[in-house]
Amino acid sequence: MNKKIIGSLLLAQSLWALDVPIDEVEKQVFKETITVNSKIVQLSSAKENIMARVGGQVMKYLVQQGQSVKRGQAIAIIESLELSKLSSELKLLRKQLVVHNKNYKILKSLFIKGLESMEKVNREERERDETASKIESIKSQLTMLGVSTKGAIKSNYTVYAQGSGKVSQVLVPTNSVVDANTPLVSIVKGGSSFLVKSYVPMNYVSNVKVGQEGKLVYGGKNYKMHISQILPELDEQTQQMVVLSSLDESVTNLFVNAYVDSKLSIGEPKSYLAVKKSALSFFNNEWVVFVPENHEEEEHHDEHEPEHEKHDDHEEEEVPYDIKVVKILKQNEAWVAVEGLNEHEDYVSDKSYYIKSLLLKSSLGGHGH
Repeated sequence: MNKKIIGSLLLAQSLWALDVPIDEVEKQVFKETITVNSKIVQLSSAKENIMARVGGQVMKYLVQQGQSVKRGQAIAIIESLELSKLSSELKLLRKQLVVHNKNYKILKSLFIKGLESMEKVNREERERDETASKIESIKSQLTMLGVSTKGAIKSNYTVYAQGSGKVSQVLVPTNSVVDANTPLVSIVKGGSSFLVKSYVPMNYVSNVKVGQEGKLVYGGKNYKMHISQILPELDEQTQQMVVLSSLDESVTNLFVNAYVDSKLSIGEPKSYLAVKKSALSFFNNEWVVFVPENHEEEEHHDEHEPEHEKHDDHEEEEVPYDIKVVKILKQNEAWVAVEGLNEHEDYVSDKSYYIKSLLLKSSLGGHGH
């Protein structure tokens, strides 16, 4: 038995011995984030306003002046025409998607029988995908409002406290009509409060809003926070916006006046095709993801080849995985949005370093080394 065949058998045995996890490419929601320079400040009796997330009519307050509240506690209920419109639009789009899916299957079946054109099949597929994309966009907006997208969607939503403290003032009377980002209730935090004072470039002025999430990078760790106030004046030295954020979890050994980095989520979240971070590998100076070989394509391609040529190709196929070069679009702690893969496509989600090692060994062996 020659060395090449022995090498192939050893690699095959290695692959069988290793449990390589396979997952499907799926859509994940990514938030646009920016990293900004920040400073830890301490304000006595810091105030925080609870804001309306979407315009509507204040139907009911669930707290009163002087009452102590905790983060996540329900503050008010708002009846929203905009929310009602989103609900109606989502319901209509879901019905349209059902029709598109049904039409697509029918057209594809007719195309296979030679009774319909590929142009109509592709057009129906595009319309189906556009409808699905619109559904995901509306669901993202509703999720940001804390509104469940399962079942019937109500025309009202609940405003929750972003932090703990005591209600100092109810700013808007019941039955008042308010716009998005209108302050409803003012909360005072007892004692001294640590805040993160961030300096944000002016080109983000329309993207930064009260209530948006963020992270404080401190001591090598990330701590959750949210924007509680946007100051009305620019910083004189940097000529940048000044944004104050409240910490949503305790931070040990936090020093006042410490200069730190912080990450702010801005704009609307968007859906992208994504893979797990552990799937990425840097191979031949490019970011790649390993995918299982498509044996059906290979068999179809080789069905008219002579038997001895098929045998040679089989010997060269030492690692049953293909390389897909990808472009990184977005990333978070666990996922990476990529371009270059298809939705529901299988990929190696972990231990990609092992596949890379086998490919390198296979490449060296193929050159006689």
